[in-house]
Amino acid sequence: MKQEHKKKYAGVWLDNHKAMIISDTSGNDYTINDKVIATDNHSGGSEHSMNNARQSDMLKYFKTISSRLSNYDEILIFGPGKSQEQLQHHLQEDAQFKSKQISIESAEQLTDPQMIAKVRDFFKSRQS
Repeated sequence: MKQEHKKKYAGVWLDNHKAMIISDTSGNDYTINDKVIATDNHSGGSEHSMNNARQSDMLKYFKTISSRLSNYDEILIFGPGKSQEQLQHHLQEDAQFKSKQISIESAEQLTDPQMIAKVRDFFKSRQS
């Protein structure tokens, strides 16, 4: 008899500076299990070189986040601005995320308990 794969769920709250990865660690107990901080070490130089450096930093930021999400089957990305759309696009370009379900939602600044509740409620509603 084939053993059914238990789906793994993760939520990511992010803006341009940090990402909080929330996942189901055991049963339905969601916790913030990882934090990724974006780097921004660029000052001075031409506007063009600073823009290129920012794009390079954003790519590194998204690659770090995606490496932490590779074991999850369903992913909710939420946060302010356009960062969630940019991360979704980055993940969709990556072959290891082709079969994963990725959803995005807008959200303002949230407290840690609010982030955890949002992710828990989102996936709970999809499982029922």
